[in-house]
Amino acid sequence: MPNPSLRDSNLIYLHPTYRTKAQAVLDACDREQLPFRIFEGFRSPQRQQYLYEQGRTRPGDKVTNARPWTSFHQYGLATDFVLYQDDRWSWESAGEKVGWWNRLHEIGRTQGLEPLSWETPHLQLSGVSIGDLQEGRYPADGDTAWAENLEAAIISWTGIPPSPHAPVILAQRPPMEPEVIERVAAGEVPPAPADDWRSRF
Repeated sequence: MPNPSLRDSNLIYLHPTYRTKAQAVLDACDREQLPFRIFEGFRSPQRQQYLYEQGRTRPGDKVTNARPWTSFHQYGLATDFVLYQDDRWSWESAGEKVGWWNRLHEIGRTQGLEPLSWETPHLQLSGVSIGDLQEGRYPADGDTAWAENLEAAIISWTGIPPSPHAPVILAQRPPMEPEVIERVAAGEVPPAPADDWRSRF
């Protein structure tokens, strides 16, 4: 089970459509010398629950109103872009930095991403609804890295609300041959060979 106190900024776990757009935002910020970096990308449902509890059942200020599976982060379709200066993260938005955040949002919109009015660092994929995601209707062209990570999150979650359906792009285990099924049903399962790896457990 993932450690809910740890954030993940690895682009590989994002949906490839979003991954490309997020990288384009970073590249544009670099060209304009805006010191934004990705603070957090994919977020497990366990971490979402952990953050939701902060300021409610756990000490600290409230940092989110989203429960597990109600944030685009769980689906690899959102990132939080935060200022990184002098080797530290900064959410400062006073003075000239107001313009920096506004420009981040403008750049994001040109890439088909939308900001949230109540969460300045957050950019998520436009044209997708959380309802569709909860029903397992994901953007097309997902890749294995994204799908396997999302599937692992889905399998690991046992809380409320229930997990969505796993992406269907993953290769399915091939079916057993009919004669093998019959032998298994009849209890005719041959023992594993002595040199088989399964014999060691």
